[in-house]
Amino acid sequence: MTPLFCVSPAHCRRAIRHPLALSIALLLSAGVHAQEAAPQGTAAAQPATAQPTSTLDAVQVRGVRSSVESAISTKQAHKEISDSIVAEDIGKLPDNSVAAALQRVTGVQVARAGGEVGQVLVRGLPNVTTTLDGRNVFTTVGRDMELADVPAELLRSVDVYKTTGAQFQEGGIAGVVDVHLRRPFDFDDDSTIAGSVSALRGDQAEKTGPNGSLTMSQRWETGVGRMGVMGSVAYQRRPYQESNTLYGTYDLKPNPLDPAQQLYVPYSAGGLMARGDRKRKSANLSFQWAPSDNSEIYIDTLYIGYDNRPQVNYWLPFPGLANAENTESVSVRPGSNVLDGLVARDLQTLSSTQAHKNASDTYQAALGGRWSGERVKLSTELAYTYSDAKNRAFTLDMDTRAPLLHMRSGGGAADTWITQRDGSPYDITAPGNWVLRQYYDSWNRQRGEEWAWRGDATFDLDAGPLTSLEVGARASRRTATNHSGDTGARDNITGAPILLSDVPGLASVTPGNMLDGARAFTSDRWASANQDVLLQQSARLRTLMGQSPEAPLENPALFFDDREDNYAVYAQLNYGFSLGPVPVDGRIGARATRLDSSLEGSQSLDGVLSPVSIDRRIDKVLPNYSANFTLHENLILRLAGSTTITRPEFADLNPQLALYQSTESLPARGNGGNPQLRPVESRNADLSLEWYFRPGSLLSLAGFHRDIEGYIQNYAADEAIDGITYSISRPRNTGQGSLKGVEVGYTQFYDFLPGWLSGFGTQLNYTYISAEADSPEGISQPLTNVSKNAYNAILMYEYARFSARVAYNWRGDYAVSFNSSGDQPEQINQGREKWLDVAFNYELSERLTVFAEATNLLGTTTDNYFGQRGGFPREVASPERTYSLGLRFRL
Repeated sequence: MTPLFCVSPAHCRRAIRHPLALSIALLLSAGVHAQEAAPQGTAAAQPATAQPTSTLDAVQVRGVRSSVESAISTKQAHKEISDSIVAEDIGKLPDNSVAAALQRVTGVQVARAGGEVGQVLVRGLPNVTTTLDGRNVFTTVGRDMELADVPAELLRSVDVYKTTGAQFQEGGIAGVVDVHLRRPFDFDDDSTIAGSVSALRGDQAEKTGPNGSLTMSQRWETGVGRMGVMGSVAYQRRPYQESNTLYGTYDLKPNPLDPAQQLYVPYSAGGLMARGDRKRKSANLSFQWAPSDNSEIYIDTLYIGYDNRPQVNYWLPFPGLANAENTESVSVRPGSNVLDGLVARDLQTLSSTQAHKNASDTYQAALGGRWSGERVKLSTELAYTYSDAKNRAFTLDMDTRAPLLHMRSGGGAADTWITQRDGSPYDITAPGNWVLRQYYDSWNRQRGEEWAWRGDATFDLDAGPLTSLEVGARASRRTATNHSGDTGARDNITGAPILLSDVPGLASVTPGNMLDGARAFTSDRWASANQDVLLQQSARLRTLMGQSPEAPLENPALFFDDREDNYAVYAQLNYGFSLGPVPVDGRIGARATRLDSSLEGSQSLDGVLSPVSIDRRIDKVLPNYSANFTLHENLILRLAGSTTITRPEFADLNPQLALYQSTESLPARGNGGNPQLRPVESRNADLSLEWYFRPGSLLSLAGFHRDIEGYIQNYAADEAIDGITYSISRPRNTGQGSLKGVEVGYTQFYDFLPGWLSGFGTQLNYTYISAEADSPEGISQPLTNVSKNAYNAILMYEYARFSARVAYNWRGDYAVSFNSSGDQPEQINQGREKWLDVAFNYELSERLTVFAEATNLLGTTTDNYFGQRGGFPREVASPERTYSLGLRFRL
C-alpha cells in the first residue's frame, strides 16, 4: 500500500464551573488580605531579536515556587503580551522537551504523535517563529525548529510572545517562541557541575530508554575582565509503541444481501502498530567575556542530533470488496445505514510493513557583543546555521485470501478476523499464509543553511513622552535543498508467487496488545516483515521480485534548490506618560523587509523534464503599536496591534510542475508546487488585563482577534499553458480567514495557609478560540488543528524537601483535514483529548535529588471520525503511558 504513516520532512518531520470560581474568589480574597505590596518587575525584558539578555545580575532560580514566580515576573516586565517558562534549576523542568513544557502555557495547544508532544500551536495557529536567544533556528528545509528536539536539560527559559514589536524577526503570524539556553554568567557560583541520570519506560513498548545530562560551567575574574565558559550535553532515548484501529473511506453501495437498501461500507477495516526507538543527542557550548561592566562578547554553539528507526505494521482486510456472491451476513448500525458487521468469503487482506530510517543533525554558531554608554546601547551578532536530514523508507505489501472474513464495529473501533469456512482458526501469524505482492522504495536528503547578521541600537531620548528610540537591521542568506528518489509501486514480476516463509529471516510477527487492552480484539497479532531485512537487504528483495537490484535513482522532478536573501530594517519609539494617576507606556514602530528569492526546480510534460528557474522580490512593511496602562500598582491593561506574516514552506514553493495531456478518459491535468505563493498576512488586535495580586501570583484575562489573508491550501484549478487548459493541483493562497478568542489564567501559591498547607499552589488556564477560513470554493471552514475549548489544571506542592506537580491537560474536538475521498462526509475531526501527568522530587541532600515522573496516567484513548461523532468512525488510538525514575545532582 502507498505509505500512509506521516513522518515530518525534518525527521524522515470549557468554562470554569461556579463552585470552582467561588473557591478561587475566596482564595484571592485571602491572598489580598494577607499580602504586602508586590514589587514591580525587577528589570525590563530584552527584545527577542535585539541584544542578548544580560546576565551580569544572575538570579538563583530553584524549586517549583521560585520557577513560577520568576516566570510571572518576566511576564509582568515584558512590554509585549507574553507568557514564560523558567527552568527551576539545571534539568529540573518537569517535562522532557520544550514542546512538552509549552502545553501548560495559556493559549497554547499541542498535538501528540509517536508518544510525545509534536506540533505546538499558539492561539490556534501553527505559524510560529522559533528563535534561539533571539536568532533564527530551523530544522533542514523547514521554516522553524522541531521544539520536541530541544531537551529540557539545556533550557534556561522559554518566552512565548503572543504580540510582537518591530525588533522581532518576521515570519510567524501566531507569534514568537524564543528559547533561551544557559550561559556561564547565569550561575551563582564561579564553578558549577550539575547533571542528571534517569530511565524512561513505555508500558506498551515494554522497553526502557536511558537519559542523561551534564552541565559544567567555570567563571574567572581576570586582568582583562570577567570570563566564563559553559558546556552542556544531553542524551535521550525513547523506545515507543502505539496502536490504532482504523476504517478507510466509506462507499455508498447496495447492501450485498438486500440490493434495495443503500449502505455506507468502509473500503478497509483493520489496524496498525507503530513502533520506534528515538535517540536525541544535544550539546551547547557558550563563552562569555565582559571586559567591563558595560560591555560583553560571547560565542554560542549548539548541536542537536536526531535518529529514529520507526516502523508501521498495517493489518487491512477489505470489506468494501464484498458482493452478493461472497457475503454470508450483514448487520447495520441501529438508526443508520452504516455497515456495522459483515461475514464474507474469499476477501483480500493486506499486511503492510513500512520501515523507516530517519536522521537529522542541526548545528548553529553565533558570535556577538554588546556595549552600553550613558545614553546609548549597541549590540551585534553574526550567526551560522546548518541542518541536514537523511531519510530512507522501504514498504513491503503482502496479502492473503481470507476463507471467511468477520468484521464488527465495537465502540467505533474496527475488529476484524479470519476463520476457515467451517469456523476453525486461520493463523494470520503464519508466514506460509502470506504472499509478497509489491514494494515501495524511497530515499530523501535535505539540507538547510543560513548566514545571518543583525545590529541593534537603543538611544535614550529626552523629548517629553518619548523615552527611547530603537533601530536595527538584519541581513541573511538562507538556502534549502531537497534530493529524493522513489520507485513508486513495484510488483512481483517473476510470474511465481513468493511466500513470506520462502525468504529466510524476513518473517516477523507484530507484538500484539492492540489499544493497550482497552478493548478486546480478535486479531491482536499478525505476520509482518522484519524491519532490518527491509532496510539492509533491500537489493536482495528487489531481485527476488524480478526488479532491478539497484536503489532508486534521484527523481529530478522532486528536486528543488531555493535561495532567499532577506533584508530588514526597523525603527521603534518607546514612550511613557501619565493620564492623570495612570502611567502609560508602550511602543510604536514598523519593520520593513525585502525578500529576494531564487527558486530552481523542473517541469514535466508527459514525462519530459525541463529546468525552471524563477526569481522574485517581495517587499513588506509591518507596523506595530502597543500601550500598557498601569491601572494600579499591580494591575496592568495592555493593548496591542500589529501586522505579521508567515512565508510559505520551501516545499510548497518548489517550481516543479508535471503536466499530462488529455486522453479519451481523462482531461489534461497536472500537479506541482507554486513559486508564486504569497506570504500569509495577518492583522492582529490584542487586549490583556493582568492582576499581579500577590508576589508570584497572577489573574489574567486576554482577548485576541486575527484577520488572516491568503491562507495556503492545496486544490485544483484550470490554468492555460501553451494554449492548452490543464486542471492543476497545487498549493494556492485562498481567501479570507479570521480567528478570535479569549484566554483566562490564574496562578497562586497559598503561602498564607499554616504549616505544610502553605506548600500548595495551583495554575489554571482556559482558552476559547473560534477560527475559520474560506475554502477554495468560498465556503467557510474551521481552521485545522484548532480546538474551540482547551484548559489546563495544575496542582503544585513544595514544602521542605518535597515537591510535586500534577498536571491535567484537556482539549476539545478539532478539524484535521478536508476533502477526503469517499461518499461519507469529507471533513475528518479529532476527538477530545485528556492527559494527566505527574512529577515528584525529593531532596536527599543539598546536592542530590531523586525524581519520578509519569505521563498519560489516565490511559487516554483517542479517536477521530468523518463528519459528526458517532456517524462514521475512522480511527481509535491508545497512546502509551510512560514512567521515569532518576537522580539529579549538583556539585
